[in-house]
Amino acid sequence: MSDREMKAEKLMAFLQKNKTDRGVMADLRAGFSEATEYRAWSHLAQFCSLTGFDRIVVQTVAAGFATQPECANKGNLGTTMRAIAGGNKDGLASFEGRFRRLLTCSDTEEICRFVPGIIRTAKAKGIAVNYRRLYTDLCYWNGGRTKVQWAEAYWGTAGGDQ
Repeated sequence: MSDREMKAEKLMAFLQKNKTDRGVMADLRAGFSEATEYRAWSHLAQFCSLTGFDRIVVQTVAAGFATQPECANKGNLGTTMRAIAGGNKDGLASFEGRFRRLLTCSDTEEICRFVPGIIRTAKAKGIAVNYRRLYTDLCYWNGGRTKVQWAEAYWGTAGGDQ
């Protein structure tokens, strides 16, 4: 297991353990806003350096979980967005502009600014999110492989059951 996978497991264990703690979840949801993100830091400092690159990833995943705690065990954010779009040709076409915009994000910080809207939409539609995979995908966003995998999950015929 890689260092990032271990960090993801520890973060997920923390999130699951605190799933019913309304105070912790409220603090973590505050991580979606620059004005209130500091409220999440006391909980997240055990998982990352607050001044390092990985803070934005950990903070985004934790805020996402606190917003929509339904976890999927497979798929990626492309899979989630396919489910939001309805999975049929018309739904995928109507949501395609938003998905394409996501794929144009050039770095992790930029993609993390789009994730809150997707998580909130998933919550509204009752769609689970694979947070372990989201953590890894955000960490490796700059490599390009993640974009291809999300695109395959969104437009592919199987819906990306990865």
